[in-house]
Amino acid sequence: MVKIFAVALGGATGSVARYLIAMVAGDYHTQTFPAGTFVANLLGCLLIGILWSLFDRIQISNEFRLFLFTGFLGGFTTFSTFARETVQLFKVGEHLQAFTYLAVSNFFALSMVALGFMLAHRLLRW
Repeated sequence: MVKIFAVALGGATGSVARYLIAMVAGDYHTQTFPAGTFVANLLGCLLIGILWSLFDRIQISNEFRLFLFTGFLGGFTTFSTFARETVQLFKVGEHLQAFTYLAVSNFFALSMVALGFMLAHRLLRW
């Protein structure tokens, strides 16, 4: 039951954080580019890279790992929203925007995970 509570609490916290990011990014959101989802996904990827590197060297409880990775980052990042927005762009005929969003999001998401891992590794000198 503790593990389920950890995931639920992390998910709720991550979802609220994503909503706040979307509100801030709303000023930059256009009808053809979902900036809030893009920023949340990239920031989530950076965070998972940093935490991954950190927790390779520091022991944390399984419950805390579930809270952070499955709960918080699962609620914070928005793959299902990303997929829906991409399909919506195709649906309304914005094929170039859809392919751009797809390519840019995936390229930068992978880059942010790697960057987060390397930054944490260098800054913490492990």
